[in-house]
Amino acid sequence: MDSRNRFVVVFLTVLNAFLTLLLCGLVRDTRNDVGDLKQVLATKQDLVNVAAPRLTLFHEEKCTTCHSERRFAGDHNVRGEIERAVAHMGQMPDAPFTQAETAKIHASLEIFRCSQCHDLDQLRRLAIKSPAERMRIIGEMIARPGSRISPDETARILRAFEQMAGF
Repeated sequence: MDSRNRFVVVFLTVLNAFLTLLLCGLVRDTRNDVGDLKQVLATKQDLVNVAAPRLTLFHEEKCTTCHSERRFAGDHNVRGEIERAVAHMGQMPDAPFTQAETAKIHASLEIFRCSQCHDLDQLRRLAIKSPAERMRIIGEMIARPGSRISPDETARILRAFEQMAGF
């Protein structure tokens, strides 16, 4: 029985040494991986660039080839007006819109109202906010004097932003 105990002790010692060496190798590899990481942590702007890289207003992509910026500065609050204008442009021979483009135009015009006071970078920063925070921010904008945004438009603006940001 004495030789059997000795064998078990030797086996467990060798196994312990092997596992310790394996663990030391994993720690060394982890330290190397951590050392290779970027020295500067990601900034909020880096997160914004990742979260909303394609947030641009549709009219900047397509509509400004024919229309000036002043053309978009008018009041686009009336839903029927937007519908009529987009339907009219969709019938033009040189500007046919797909259904996806039509939805993007509507979303872009909603967000364009925000761009009257906020630049595109400020709007893109909303991408790193939670939906509840976005809703709160839109609510704050509604409460500001002269905002011309009614409380029932909150969900539509949020939906338009999410469509433009690609969520």
